[in-house]
Amino acid sequence: MNSIEIEHLTKDYGNGKGVFDVSLAIKQGEVYGYLGPNGAGKSTTMRHLMGFSKPQSGTVNILGLECLSNQKEIQGRLGYLPGEIAFQEDMTGIISEADCENAPHEGLQLWGKAD
Repeated sequence: MNSIEIEHLTKDYGNGKGVFDVSLAIKQGEVYGYLGPNGAGKSTTMRHLMGFSKPQSGTVNILGLECLSNQKEIQGRLGYLPGEIAFQEDMTGIISEADCENAPHEGLQLWGKAD
């Protein structure tokens, strides 16, 4: 099973900036390095994977979930720290007790709810 699948992802910001027809598949348990010079589209690709940006064309999936329409579920399961930090308005950094009880991590120590 592929954990991450990107097929023909394109996001054109003009002047040759963006990502153009990127396709890749990363299998579950596989370690993958996504390297390139500044302006190569690494951050743009990551923004699509986190559901922050809508592709002009192509598809972006994590664990079989389309990233844009399932961004809340994906963001709840992944950690992402960009090189340049810009938070969305609904990202407060505050975790409610209900969120803690529904957290996907075993042994979570927040709110004294860990088993």
